[in-house]
Amino acid sequence: MKRLNQMLPKLKNITLGLMGALALGLQPANAVNLGVTPSKFHVDITSKKTSSQAIRILNFDTKPVELKVYVQSWTMTEQNKLQIIPAEEQSLEQWIVFTPSRFTIPPRGSQTVRFAVRPRVKPRSGEHRAILFVEEVPRRDSTAANKGVNLIGKLGIAIYGYTGDIKRVGVLNAVKVETKPKALNAVFDISSQGNGYVNMQGQYTIWPAAQYPGAEATQPIANIGKPETKIPEPVVHAGLLPSTPVLPDSRRQVLLPIKKDLPPGKYVLDIKGDLNGVAIKKGIPFTVPENNPVATNRPRIQPTSEQLRNSLRNSQQRR
Repeated sequence: MKRLNQMLPKLKNITLGLMGALALGLQPANAVNLGVTPSKFHVDITSKKTSSQAIRILNFDTKPVELKVYVQSWTMTEQNKLQIIPAEEQSLEQWIVFTPSRFTIPPRGSQTVRFAVRPRVKPRSGEHRAILFVEEVPRRDSTAANKGVNLIGKLGIAIYGYTGDIKRVGVLNAVKVETKPKALNAVFDISSQGNGYVNMQGQYTIWPAAQYPGAEATQPIANIGKPETKIPEPVVHAGLLPSTPVLPDSRRQVLLPIKKDLPPGKYVLDIKGDLNGVAIKKGIPFTVPENNPVATNRPRIQPTSEQLRNSLRNSQQRR
């Protein structure tokens, strides 16, 4: 218990409420006071009997929590959101065995779940995917005691199974920055042309255009993404590139929301990263327009009948 309490702050920062990190960029699931480690698995399923893997589930709450475990197949939609799909004969979901399937973790405690892959048929060459969900079982007294919203914790751990020769071939077709009203997004057009998913790793910085030294002259910022990291001038904003997976034989637009209020002017989005081993070094110029999107898009308030009569009366009196 003492060792777990020492690990809690560090693990909570990494895992609490995350499914995006767990499934390499998939959409978050709600995870109320739950954590998990490790975040994902890559398993060689060439042999008919693979070694078991261990998942550690942590309860950060001061109350015990009852959980259930289940596995499903998944893919990604064109909007890069997780989509649960039915299992087929070649689905990894069909081959995963795990224990326990239901358990209770005491306050500030942990539970280990083990799983293994046992193919029932010969796996076809390439990448197979499943997601192992850990979901909270509602407390029996919660509906009686609370008339409000009952939050249920849920975490997903992505499991990738591989057999044969895996080739990750990613192509960055284009990068642009959209400056739509109230939405500043970098858009990465990525193709995955192999038989395994591809994703980006790295960081970005935003420079005033007049002070940008060029893509070859900029350097990565150490410890980017941590609250204590100081952004050097004249950089106005920095962060990590999205690691959303682009699944085999697909082309997707991966969005990077830039959550920074930039004053009107000219800027450059500098990218330092890679797409599965292929370096990305680019400077993308963009302009934040002068117009104020908040004021421009503010709905007009129609005057009431009484306000119109008063306005007309005041106008007649001035005459």
